[in-house]
Amino acid sequence: MQTSFIRIAVLVFICVKYGFAGDAITIDGLFEDWTEIPVAYADAAGDGSEDFADFKITNDKDFLFIKIAFHSSKQLLQDLNSIKLFIDTDNNNQTGHQTNGIGAELEWCFGCRDGIYYSSTGEAAIRQADIIIRSAPTITSKEFEIAIGLNSIPMTSGTLVTPDNLSLFLSSSDNTDFVPDASGGFSYVVDTNNVEPLNIIPLVKNIEQHVRMMTYNTLSSGLFDTDRQDHFKKIIQALNPDIMGFQEQSDGNQVKALISNWIQETELYSVELGNGNVVVSKYPVLNQALLTTSDRTMAVLLQTESILGQNLLIINSHLACCANNESRQNDADEIIKIMRNWRSGDGPFPLALNTPIVHLGDFNLVGDSQQLITLTEGDIVNEATFGEDFLPDWDNTGLADLFSRQTSIRMGYTWRNDNSSFSPGKLDYILYSDSNIELGNHFVLNTLAMSQSELDTYGLLSENTNIASDHLPRIMDIASLSPVSIEDKTEIPNKIELYPAYPNPFNSTTNIRYSLSKTGRVSLTVYDLLGKQVEVLVNEIQSAGPYVIQFDAGTLSSGIYLYHLESIGQSKVKKLLLVK
Repeated sequence: MQTSFIRIAVLVFICVKYGFAGDAITIDGLFEDWTEIPVAYADAAGDGSEDFADFKITNDKDFLFIKIAFHSSKQLLQDLNSIKLFIDTDNNNQTGHQTNGIGAELEWCFGCRDGIYYSSTGEAAIRQADIIIRSAPTITSKEFEIAIGLNSIPMTSGTLVTPDNLSLFLSSSDNTDFVPDASGGFSYVVDTNNVEPLNIIPLVKNIEQHVRMMTYNTLSSGLFDTDRQDHFKKIIQALNPDIMGFQEQSDGNQVKALISNWIQETELYSVELGNGNVVVSKYPVLNQALLTTSDRTMAVLLQTESILGQNLLIINSHLACCANNESRQNDADEIIKIMRNWRSGDGPFPLALNTPIVHLGDFNLVGDSQQLITLTEGDIVNEATFGEDFLPDWDNTGLADLFSRQTSIRMGYTWRNDNSSFSPGKLDYILYSDSNIELGNHFVLNTLAMSQSELDTYGLLSENTNIASDHLPRIMDIASLSPVSIEDKTEIPNKIELYPAYPNPFNSTTNIRYSLSKTGRVSLTVYDLLGKQVEVLVNEIQSAGPYVIQFDAGTLSSGIYLYHLESIGQSKVKKLLLVK
């Protein structure tokens, strides 16, 4: 591919809502959090190979965020283009690389997946890890969101001081469409103040009766790698999933024995089918089958009727990686064909009407978005071979695509390899029948992003997920929307749960999370160590379910405090450490 150099634009950005304050953006491929951020530049349609449309820009304390939209066809951000971004990190057109009226310290080519850092001593080639770039989605789209590390060396010119004034300039692959069109680029003022604090996601279930599922690519049978095994052990002990779908993992029986020892669970069941796919479950396996001729997708029917009111169908996939678009599309088409057969009573094993469905795994979706459309909406491409389209949920709609955030950072990626040219992205998916599944807690675990207090709470180490695999584990807790029969229904006890506050220790504000198994009057109160009441956070009747309350201790002095939860005849108390 001929690489054409791009001249990236500088935006004059005035935030109508927040002035120049930053914004809490999650890089996950959803764009609702950009709604209130004004368009920085609207480019006219009909020019350039990619034909840029609207551009937005903002930041938080760690990242510069850019949203790019296109007028016409879908693009693949990390391949098949030479779109370039130039950033003048000191807003001085006399330093760096002079182009289109700015002096760029950073030049990045999205489709080439590399760039150049222009410093006072010369220029150096850089890769994605050097600028801490994150983007979504990884599939073709007409819009993308991008994060670049504000404290990366190219952005700080090696000073590690966050830049406060930037100029930016963007150019199309054929060097005919520019953002902005005028020379000088966009000017942007970085302000890391007033960014909404992050709500830390706890690792525990919101409700103990929920069924917890995990999908995890262990990278070349990593559970048996002696250098990585202890990291997997800590992760799985902290997450304690009820159902585990592994990819790239051999020997299901050995995996079962290993995990049984780790979580002290004597009754585990395992199935290994196809190309390194394993399911381990606390619930008995009623049936199993390979679903695709590629051997990349398996299915198991689990006996969950006593807790969900119905048995549960788990589909576990590890689709072909990289540029293998045709293979992934064929598998997606075949999976939908099998689901259509199940509906007509001709599947690989019997499946009762309205059986909850969860399709999880490493889907490797890094190409055409049609593959995801097929898997969710049942739009079959090769109808001559696999038959007509079919909406796979029982209410004749598509399966829901679960978007989960990492527990301790606003990122949705599930794969990361700093030695790769590709930047982190969402490769691991969870699709489910939302017609009959109630969603509980869900998240991606990245221990590198967790605070020491969080790690200590769950017995984890910062390097656990980083060393264990290049993929991160995804968690989904569920209940059934269908009522459990009287015969099978387990009486839900009067129970309250009070979880560790996050952050803790904290400065000024922290989040207190608790859950109720039944409706009742709730009292959540904060005391000092002398027993003096300092804050009443809740005093009302609340329904069963999870709750998060923000505690603002801005007027209190540093020290240890106690937070006390009382409801339905029970009480629990935990400590807080306020450090100012």
